[in-house]
Amino acid sequence: MTGIALVRLTGDDRERFIKDNQEAFYFGALEEFGRRDDHFEEDGEIISRETIEKVIE
Repeated sequence: MTGIALVRLTGDDRERFIKDNQEAFYFGALEEFGRRDDHFEEDGEIISRETIEKVIE
């Protein structure tokens, strides 16, 4: 049987996780809404670093 282990993110993992999530949200928003939906939180990102950090703490 295969299980899932939850582990804390290290510094490098944390940065990659944040960037990967920002890219995924950006891609998903463009796929779903196209360019007509320019609701960016910060620096052209659909979801801000601050929002992701609040969720993973």
